[in-house]
Amino acid sequence: MDKELSKTYQSAGVAYTDKIALKQKERQLQDSLIKSALQTITVSTSNGTVPFRISNSNYQTIHTTGIPGFDNEVIKRLDHSTQGYEVVPQGEQYFVRVASTIVSDGETLYLETYRDITSIFKSRENQYQIFYGLIFGMIGLSFILILVVAYWLTKPIKTLARATMSIAEGDFKLPAFQDSNDEIGLLAKAFSHMSRSLEHMVAELEDAARRQEHFIASFAHELKTPMTSIIGYADMLRSRNVEQEQMILYANHIFQEGRRLEALSFKLMDLIVLKKQQFNMKRVPASHLFESVQSVISPILKHEGIELVMEADEANLFIEPDLMKTVCLNLLDNARKSIETKGCIRFLGKMDNKGYNIIITDNGKGMELEELSKITEAFYMADQSRSRAEGGAGLGLTICSQIIEIHHAEMDFESVPGHGTSVYIRFKEMYGK
Repeated sequence: MDKELSKTYQSAGVAYTDKIALKQKERQLQDSLIKSALQTITVSTSNGTVPFRISNSNYQTIHTTGIPGFDNEVIKRLDHSTQGYEVVPQGEQYFVRVASTIVSDGETLYLETYRDITSIFKSRENQYQIFYGLIFGMIGLSFILILVVAYWLTKPIKTLARATMSIAEGDFKLPAFQDSNDEIGLLAKAFSHMSRSLEHMVAELEDAARRQEHFIASFAHELKTPMTSIIGYADMLRSRNVEQEQMILYANHIFQEGRRLEALSFKLMDLIVLKKQQFNMKRVPASHLFESVQSVISPILKHEGIELVMEADEANLFIEPDLMKTVCLNLLDNARKSIETKGCIRFLGKMDNKGYNIIITDNGKGMELEELSKITEAFYMADQSRSRAEGGAGLGLTICSQIIEIHHAEMDFESVPGHGTSVYIRFKEMYGK
Protein backbone atom coordinates (compact mmCIF):
# COMPACT_ATOMS: atom_id res chain seq x y z
CA MET A 1 0.00 0.00 0.00
CA ASP A 2 2.94 2.30 0.76
CA LYS A 3 4.38 1.61 -2.71
CA GLU A 4 1.08 2.30 -4.38
CA LEU A 5 0.65 5.52 -2.38
CA SER A 6 4.14 6.63 -3.44
CA LYS A 7 3.24 6.07 -7.07
CA THR A 8 0.00 7.92 -6.61
CA TYR A 9 1.66 10.88 -4.93
CA GLN A 10 4.29 11.11 -7.69
CA SER A 11 1.66 11.05 -10.38
CA ALA A 12 -0.15 13.81 -8.52
CA GLY A 13 3.05 15.96 -8.49
CA VAL A 14 3.66 15.53 -4.76
CA ALA A 15 6.85 14.05 -3.39
CA TYR A 16 6.26 11.08 -1.08
CA THR A 17 8.85 12.44 1.29
CA ASP A 18 6.83 15.61 1.66
CA LYS A 19 4.18 13.72 3.47
CA ILE A 20 4.14 16.26 6.28
CA ALA A 21 3.21 18.95 3.81
CA LEU A 22 0.81 16.50 2.21
CA LYS A 23 -0.89 15.85 5.50
CA GLN A 24 -1.50 19.55 5.87
CA LYS A 25 -3.64 19.47 2.76
CA GLU A 26 -7.24 18.87 2.99
CA ARG A 27 -8.41 15.49 4.27
CA GLN A 28 -10.57 15.04 1.18
CA LEU A 29 -7.56 15.18 -1.08
CA GLN A 30 -5.66 12.73 1.13
CA ASP A 31 -8.51 10.21 1.23
CA SER A 32 -8.94 10.59 -2.49
CA LEU A 33 -5.30 9.80 -3.09
CA ILE A 34 -5.37 6.81 -0.70
CA LYS A 35 -8.52 5.49 -2.35
CA SER A 36 -6.89 5.88 -5.76
CA ALA A 37 -3.89 3.88 -4.52
CA LEU A 38 -5.98 1.13 -2.96
CA GLN A 39 -7.95 0.57 -6.14
CA THR A 40 -4.85 -0.98 -7.66
CA ILE A 41 -4.48 -3.50 -4.79
CA THR A 42 -6.06 -6.96 -4.74
CA VAL A 43 -5.56 -9.90 -2.36
CA SER A 44 -5.62 -13.19 -4.22
CA THR A 45 -5.50 -16.72 -2.81
CA SER A 46 -5.95 -20.21 -4.23
CA ASN A 47 -9.62 -19.91 -3.35
CA GLY A 48 -10.06 -16.58 -5.13
CA THR A 49 -9.90 -12.89 -4.27
CA VAL A 50 -10.34 -11.92 -0.63
CA PRO A 51 -12.52 -8.83 -0.15
CA PHE A 52 -11.21 -6.16 2.20
CA ARG A 53 -12.10 -2.73 3.53
CA ILE A 54 -9.92 0.15 4.72
CA SER A 55 -11.27 2.72 7.19
CA ASN A 56 -9.61 5.83 8.55
CA SER A 57 -9.17 6.80 12.17
CA ASN A 58 -12.62 8.33 12.17
CA TYR A 59 -14.06 4.91 11.26
CA GLN A 60 -15.09 6.16 7.84
CA THR A 61 -14.72 3.75 4.94
CA ILE A 62 -11.98 4.84 2.55
CA HIS A 63 -12.05 1.85 0.24
CA THR A 64 -13.93 -1.44 0.00
CA THR A 65 -13.88 -4.29 -2.54
CA GLY A 66 -17.35 -5.70 -2.85
CA ILE A 67 -17.97 -5.93 0.88
CA PRO A 68 -21.59 -5.92 2.02
CA GLY A 69 -22.58 -3.19 4.39
CA PHE A 70 -21.29 -4.04 7.89
CA ASP A 71 -21.22 -1.80 10.92
CA ASN A 72 -18.05 -0.52 12.55
CA GLU A 73 -18.57 -1.96 16.01
CA VAL A 74 -15.65 -4.34 15.73
CA ILE A 75 -13.03 -1.76 14.75
CA LYS A 76 -14.27 0.63 17.38
CA ARG A 77 -13.28 -1.89 20.04
CA LEU A 78 -9.74 -2.38 18.66
CA ASP A 79 -6.57 -0.70 19.89
CA HIS A 80 -3.06 -0.66 18.34
CA SER A 81 -2.12 -4.08 19.76
CA THR A 82 -5.22 -6.20 19.24
CA GLN A 83 -7.06 -7.97 16.51
CA GLY A 84 -10.68 -9.09 16.42
CA TYR A 85 -13.05 -11.25 14.50
CA GLU A 86 -16.71 -12.19 14.37
CA VAL A 87 -19.02 -14.44 12.37
CA VAL A 88 -21.64 -12.33 10.63
CA PRO A 89 -24.82 -13.81 9.07
CA GLN A 90 -26.14 -12.11 5.94
CA GLY A 91 -29.40 -13.62 4.78
CA GLU A 92 -28.61 -17.26 4.03
CA GLN A 93 -24.86 -16.57 3.97
CA TYR A 94 -22.25 -16.48 6.73
CA PHE A 95 -19.00 -14.43 6.71
CA VAL A 96 -16.02 -14.45 9.03
CA ARG A 97 -14.87 -10.85 9.55
CA VAL A 98 -11.27 -10.23 10.72
CA ALA A 99 -10.15 -6.70 11.71
CA SER A 100 -6.84 -5.16 12.84
CA THR A 101 -5.10 -1.78 12.95
CA ILE A 102 -2.33 -0.77 10.53
CA VAL A 103 -0.14 2.35 10.48
CA SER A 104 0.84 3.82 7.16
CA ASP A 105 3.01 6.90 7.20
CA GLY A 106 1.97 7.69 10.74
CA GLU A 107 -1.70 7.39 9.90
CA THR A 108 -3.80 4.81 11.79
CA LEU A 109 -6.03 2.83 9.50
CA TYR A 110 -8.31 -0.16 10.05
CA LEU A 111 -8.08 -3.20 7.80
CA GLU A 112 -10.95 -5.67 7.58
CA THR A 113 -11.07 -8.86 5.52
CA TYR A 114 -14.09 -11.02 4.85
CA ARG A 115 -14.34 -14.67 3.96
CA ASP A 116 -17.56 -16.43 2.93
CA ILE A 117 -17.91 -19.50 5.20
CA THR A 118 -21.46 -20.43 4.20
CA SER A 119 -20.23 -23.83 2.99
CA ILE A 120 -18.94 -24.60 6.49
CA PHE A 121 -22.33 -23.95 8.02
CA LYS A 122 -24.05 -25.94 5.29
CA SER A 123 -21.63 -28.79 5.87
CA ARG A 124 -22.31 -28.57 9.61
CA GLU A 125 -26.06 -28.59 8.97
CA ASN A 126 -25.69 -31.63 6.70
CA GLN A 127 -23.61 -33.36 9.35
CA TYR A 128 -26.25 -32.55 11.96
CA GLN A 129 -28.90 -34.05 9.71
CA ILE A 130 -26.78 -37.16 9.17
CA PHE A 131 -26.10 -37.32 12.91
CA TYR A 132 -29.79 -36.97 13.77
CA GLY A 133 -30.64 -39.60 11.17
CA LEU A 134 -28.06 -41.98 12.63
CA ILE A 135 -29.32 -41.31 16.17
CA PHE A 136 -32.95 -41.97 15.26
CA GLY A 137 -31.93 -44.98 13.18
CA MET A 138 -29.93 -46.42 16.06
CA ILE A 139 -32.82 -45.74 18.45
CA GLY A 140 -35.22 -47.52 16.10
CA LEU A 141 -32.83 -50.42 15.57
CA SER A 142 -32.20 -50.66 19.32
CA PHE A 143 -35.95 -50.70 19.96
CA ILE A 144 -36.39 -53.53 17.47
CA LEU A 145 -33.47 -55.43 18.98
CA ILE A 146 -34.89 -54.91 22.48
CA LEU A 147 -38.26 -56.27 21.33
CA VAL A 148 -36.61 -59.31 19.76
CA VAL A 149 -34.43 -59.97 22.83
CA ALA A 150 -37.36 -59.39 25.20
CA TYR A 151 -39.51 -61.81 23.19
CA TRP A 152 -36.69 -64.36 23.17
CA LEU A 153 -36.12 -63.98 26.90
CA THR A 154 -39.79 -63.96 27.92
CA LYS A 155 -40.94 -66.76 25.61
CA PRO A 156 -39.86 -69.54 28.05
CA ILE A 157 -41.45 -67.58 30.92
CA LYS A 158 -44.72 -67.28 28.99
CA THR A 159 -44.52 -71.00 28.28
CA LEU A 160 -44.04 -71.62 32.00
CA ALA A 161 -46.99 -69.35 32.78
CA ARG A 162 -49.22 -71.32 30.38
CA ALA A 163 -47.94 -74.56 31.90
CA THR A 164 -48.80 -73.22 35.37
CA MET A 165 -52.35 -72.49 34.24
CA SER A 166 -52.57 -76.01 32.78
CA ILE A 167 -51.39 -77.52 36.06
CA ALA A 168 -53.92 -75.40 37.95
CA GLU A 169 -56.61 -76.86 35.70
CA GLY A 170 -55.37 -80.41 36.37
CA ASP A 171 -53.38 -81.02 33.18
CA PHE A 172 -49.84 -82.07 34.12
CA LYS A 173 -48.60 -82.64 30.55
CA LEU A 174 -46.07 -79.87 29.98
CA PRO A 175 -44.88 -78.54 26.60
CA ALA A 176 -41.32 -79.21 25.52
CA PHE A 177 -38.95 -76.62 27.00
CA GLN A 178 -35.79 -75.53 25.22
CA ASP A 179 -32.82 -77.26 26.81
CA SER A 180 -30.29 -74.70 28.05
CA ASN A 181 -27.93 -74.18 30.96
CA ASP A 182 -28.89 -70.59 31.76
CA GLU A 183 -31.21 -69.46 34.55
CA ILE A 184 -34.34 -69.93 32.42
CA GLY A 185 -33.25 -73.45 31.46
CA LEU A 186 -32.60 -74.37 35.09
CA LEU A 187 -36.00 -72.93 36.04
CA ALA A 188 -37.67 -74.97 33.29
CA LYS A 189 -35.95 -78.17 34.47
CA ALA A 190 -36.98 -77.50 38.08
CA PHE A 191 -40.52 -76.74 36.93
CA SER A 192 -40.69 -79.99 34.95
CA HIS A 193 -39.43 -81.93 37.98
CA MET A 194 -42.01 -80.18 40.17
CA SER A 195 -44.76 -81.02 37.68
CA ARG A 196 -43.81 -84.71 37.65
CA SER A 197 -43.71 -84.74 41.45
CA LEU A 198 -47.09 -83.05 41.64
CA GLU A 199 -48.56 -85.47 39.13
CA HIS A 200 -47.22 -88.40 41.16
CA MET A 201 -48.51 -86.91 44.41
CA VAL A 202 -51.92 -86.19 42.91
CA ALA A 203 -52.11 -89.75 41.58
CA GLU A 204 -51.25 -91.08 45.04
CA LEU A 205 -53.80 -88.80 46.68
CA GLU A 206 -56.47 -89.84 44.20
CA ASP A 207 -55.65 -93.49 44.86
CA ALA A 208 -55.78 -92.95 48.63
CA ALA A 209 -59.04 -91.02 48.26
CA ARG A 210 -60.55 -93.85 46.22
CA ARG A 211 -59.51 -96.39 48.84
CA GLN A 212 -60.84 -94.26 51.68
CA GLU A 213 -64.08 -93.68 49.81
CA HIS A 214 -64.32 -97.44 49.47
CA PHE A 215 -63.66 -97.79 53.19
CA ILE A 216 -66.34 -95.24 54.05
CA ALA A 217 -68.84 -97.10 51.89
CA SER A 218 -67.79 -100.45 53.40
CA PHE A 219 -67.79 -99.10 56.94
CA ALA A 220 -71.25 -97.56 56.44
CA HIS A 221 -72.45 -100.96 55.29
CA GLU A 222 -70.71 -102.62 58.23
CA LEU A 223 -72.52 -100.29 60.61
CA LYS A 224 -75.85 -100.52 58.85
CA THR A 225 -76.14 -104.31 58.80
CA PRO A 226 -75.40 -105.06 62.49
CA MET A 227 -77.37 -102.04 63.68
CA THR A 228 -80.36 -103.15 61.65
CA SER A 229 -80.14 -106.62 63.13
CA ILE A 230 -79.65 -105.33 66.67
CA ILE A 231 -82.58 -102.92 66.39
CA GLY A 232 -84.78 -105.58 64.80
CA TYR A 233 -84.07 -108.30 67.36
CA ALA A 234 -84.27 -105.82 70.26
CA ASP A 235 -87.64 -104.60 68.98
CA MET A 236 -88.96 -108.15 68.83
CA LEU A 237 -87.78 -108.83 72.39
CA ARG A 238 -89.41 -105.61 73.53
CA SER A 239 -92.71 -105.85 71.72
CA ARG A 240 -93.47 -109.59 71.60
CA ASN A 241 -93.87 -112.46 73.99
CA VAL A 242 -91.40 -115.05 72.76
CA GLU A 243 -90.38 -118.43 74.05
CA GLN A 244 -87.23 -118.96 76.06
CA GLU A 245 -85.41 -120.66 73.18
CA GLN A 246 -86.23 -117.86 70.75
CA MET A 247 -85.31 -115.24 73.30
CA ILE A 248 -81.88 -116.84 73.73
CA LEU A 249 -81.49 -117.01 69.94
CA TYR A 250 -82.38 -113.33 69.53
CA ALA A 251 -80.11 -112.32 72.37
CA ASN A 252 -77.28 -114.32 70.84
CA HIS A 253 -77.76 -112.50 67.52
CA ILE A 254 -77.64 -109.17 69.32
CA PHE A 255 -74.52 -110.26 71.22
CA GLN A 256 -72.71 -111.43 68.06
CA GLU A 257 -73.50 -108.27 66.14
CA GLY A 258 -72.52 -106.12 69.14
CA ARG A 259 -69.19 -107.92 69.39
CA ARG A 260 -68.64 -107.33 65.70
CA LEU A 261 -69.28 -103.60 66.11
CA GLU A 262 -67.09 -103.50 69.21
CA ALA A 263 -64.15 -105.14 67.41
CA LEU A 264 -64.48 -102.75 64.48
CA SER A 265 -64.69 -99.66 66.70
CA PHE A 266 -61.72 -100.81 68.80
CA LYS A 267 -59.58 -101.19 65.68
CA LEU A 268 -60.42 -97.67 64.58
CA MET A 269 -59.75 -96.32 68.05
CA ASP A 270 -56.47 -98.21 68.34
CA LEU A 271 -55.31 -96.79 65.02
CA ILE A 272 -55.72 -93.27 66.42
CA VAL A 273 -54.57 -93.89 69.99
CA LEU A 274 -51.36 -95.67 68.99
CA LYS A 275 -50.09 -92.46 67.40
CA LYS A 276 -50.45 -90.47 70.61
CA GLN A 277 -49.48 -92.64 73.57
CA GLN A 278 -46.32 -94.16 74.99
CA PHE A 279 -46.42 -97.67 76.42
CA ASN A 280 -44.60 -99.29 79.34
CA MET A 281 -42.61 -102.31 78.23
CA LYS A 282 -42.30 -105.43 80.42
CA ARG A 283 -40.13 -108.54 80.39
CA VAL A 284 -42.45 -111.39 79.48
CA PRO A 285 -41.46 -115.05 78.94
CA ALA A 286 -42.11 -116.05 75.35
CA SER A 287 -44.06 -119.14 76.53
CA HIS A 288 -46.57 -116.95 78.38
CA LEU A 289 -47.20 -114.83 75.27
CA PHE A 290 -47.66 -117.88 73.02
CA GLU A 291 -49.98 -119.62 75.48
CA SER A 292 -52.20 -116.58 75.95
CA VAL A 293 -52.55 -116.23 72.18
CA GLN A 294 -53.22 -119.93 71.74
CA SER A 295 -56.00 -119.89 74.32
CA VAL A 296 -57.87 -117.25 72.32
CA ILE A 297 -57.30 -118.48 68.77
CA SER A 298 -57.50 -122.26 69.22
CA PRO A 299 -61.33 -122.53 69.60
CA ILE A 300 -61.84 -120.46 66.44
CA LEU A 301 -59.39 -122.52 64.41
CA LYS A 302 -60.77 -125.77 65.76
CA HIS A 303 -64.30 -124.73 64.79
CA GLU A 304 -63.13 -124.20 61.20
CA GLY A 305 -61.06 -127.37 61.11
CA ILE A 306 -57.68 -125.61 60.90
CA GLU A 307 -54.71 -127.18 62.64
CA LEU A 308 -52.51 -124.95 64.82
CA VAL A 309 -48.89 -126.01 65.30
CA MET A 310 -47.16 -123.99 68.03
CA GLU A 311 -43.49 -124.19 69.01
CA ALA A 312 -41.64 -121.54 71.07
CA ASP A 313 -38.06 -121.32 72.25
CA GLU A 314 -37.88 -119.93 75.77
CA ALA A 315 -36.65 -116.34 76.10
CA ASN A 316 -37.55 -113.15 77.92
CA LEU A 317 -39.20 -110.64 75.56
CA PHE A 318 -39.19 -106.91 76.40
CA ILE A 319 -42.69 -106.07 75.13
CA GLU A 320 -46.07 -104.57 75.94
CA PRO A 321 -48.05 -107.82 76.42
CA ASP A 322 -51.50 -106.68 75.36
CA LEU A 323 -50.29 -104.95 72.22
CA MET A 324 -48.07 -107.82 71.14
CA LYS A 325 -50.95 -110.22 71.78
CA THR A 326 -53.06 -108.04 69.45
CA VAL A 327 -50.38 -108.34 66.76
CA CYS A 328 -50.25 -112.15 67.02
CA LEU A 329 -54.04 -112.50 67.02
CA ASN A 330 -54.39 -110.22 63.99
CA LEU A 331 -51.76 -112.14 62.05
CA LEU A 332 -53.24 -115.53 63.01
CA ASP A 333 -56.72 -114.31 62.10
CA ASN A 334 -55.44 -113.15 58.69
CA ALA A 335 -53.87 -116.58 58.20
CA ARG A 336 -57.22 -118.16 59.07
CA LYS A 337 -59.02 -116.00 56.51
CA SER A 338 -56.57 -116.95 53.77
CA ILE A 339 -57.35 -120.67 54.15
CA GLU A 340 -60.44 -121.51 52.13
CA THR A 341 -60.46 -125.22 53.05
CA LYS A 342 -58.93 -127.23 55.87
CA GLY A 343 -55.37 -126.23 56.40
CA CYS A 344 -52.57 -125.69 58.88
CA ILE A 345 -51.10 -122.64 60.61
CA ARG A 346 -47.65 -122.75 62.20
CA PHE A 347 -47.07 -120.36 65.14
CA LEU A 348 -43.34 -120.48 65.97
CA GLY A 349 -40.85 -118.70 68.23
CA LYS A 350 -37.20 -119.10 67.30
CA MET A 351 -34.10 -117.78 69.04
CA ASP A 352 -30.94 -117.09 67.02
CA ASN A 353 -27.74 -115.10 67.40
CA LYS A 354 -29.44 -111.90 66.15
CA GLY A 355 -32.44 -111.96 68.47
CA TYR A 356 -35.87 -113.53 68.77
CA ASN A 357 -38.18 -114.30 65.83
CA ILE A 358 -41.94 -114.88 65.82
CA ILE A 359 -43.00 -116.73 62.65
CA ILE A 360 -46.56 -117.32 61.49
CA THR A 361 -46.97 -119.49 58.40
CA ASP A 362 -50.11 -120.71 56.64
CA ASN A 363 -50.85 -122.84 53.60
CA GLY A 364 -53.57 -120.56 52.28
CA LYS A 365 -53.97 -119.00 48.87
CA GLY A 366 -51.10 -116.50 49.24
CA MET A 367 -50.73 -113.05 47.65
CA GLU A 368 -49.13 -111.45 44.63
CA LEU A 369 -45.91 -109.46 45.09
CA GLU A 370 -47.60 -106.12 44.36
CA GLU A 371 -50.15 -106.77 47.12
CA LEU A 372 -47.40 -107.33 49.73
CA SER A 373 -46.25 -103.71 49.41
CA LYS A 374 -49.75 -102.41 50.28
CA ILE A 375 -51.07 -104.76 52.94
CA THR A 376 -49.90 -102.56 55.83
CA GLU A 377 -51.70 -99.50 54.46
CA ALA A 378 -54.83 -98.38 56.25
CA PHE A 379 -58.09 -99.59 54.66
CA TYR A 380 -56.35 -101.86 52.15
CA MET A 381 -57.88 -105.33 51.74
CA ALA A 382 -56.29 -107.89 49.45
CA ASP A 383 -59.50 -109.97 49.26
CA GLN A 384 -62.30 -107.48 49.72
CA SER A 385 -65.21 -109.90 49.47
CA ARG A 386 -63.72 -112.34 51.98
CA SER A 387 -62.64 -109.54 54.36
CA ARG A 388 -66.11 -107.99 54.41
CA ALA A 389 -67.74 -111.34 54.88
CA GLU A 390 -65.42 -111.88 57.87
CA GLY A 391 -66.17 -108.44 59.30
CA GLY A 392 -62.85 -106.78 58.35
CA ALA A 393 -62.16 -103.19 57.39
CA GLY A 394 -58.50 -103.35 56.34
CA LEU A 395 -57.09 -101.94 59.59
CA GLY A 396 -55.49 -105.00 61.25
CA LEU A 397 -52.06 -104.96 59.60
CA THR A 398 -51.83 -101.19 59.88
CA ILE A 399 -52.26 -101.50 63.63
CA CYS A 400 -49.73 -104.36 63.67
CA SER A 401 -47.09 -102.34 61.84
CA GLN A 402 -47.51 -99.44 64.29
CA ILE A 403 -47.19 -101.77 67.28
CA ILE A 404 -44.08 -103.36 65.77
CA GLU A 405 -42.62 -99.88 65.27
CA ILE A 406 -43.26 -99.08 68.95
CA HIS A 407 -41.25 -102.17 69.87
CA HIS A 408 -38.40 -101.18 67.50
CA ALA A 409 -38.80 -104.53 65.78
CA GLU A 410 -39.20 -105.50 62.12
CA MET A 411 -42.03 -107.26 60.30
CA ASP A 412 -41.58 -108.87 56.88
CA PHE A 413 -43.90 -110.85 54.62
CA GLU A 414 -43.22 -113.65 52.18
CA SER A 415 -45.96 -115.12 50.03
CA VAL A 416 -46.36 -117.48 47.09
CA PRO A 417 -49.73 -117.48 45.31
CA GLY A 418 -51.45 -120.81 45.85
CA HIS A 419 -48.98 -121.96 48.51
CA GLY A 420 -49.40 -119.61 51.46
CA THR A 421 -47.91 -116.68 53.35
CA SER A 422 -45.25 -116.32 56.05
CA VAL A 423 -44.88 -113.40 58.47
CA TYR A 424 -41.60 -112.78 60.33
CA ILE A 425 -41.39 -110.53 63.40
CA ARG A 426 -37.76 -109.96 64.32
CA PHE A 427 -36.85 -108.53 67.73
CA LYS A 428 -33.36 -107.14 68.15
CA GLU A 429 -30.83 -109.01 70.25
CA MET A 430 -31.28 -106.74 73.26
CA TYR A 431 -34.89 -107.89 73.61
CA GLY A 432 -33.85 -111.52 74.03
CA LYS A 433 -31.51 -110.96 76.95
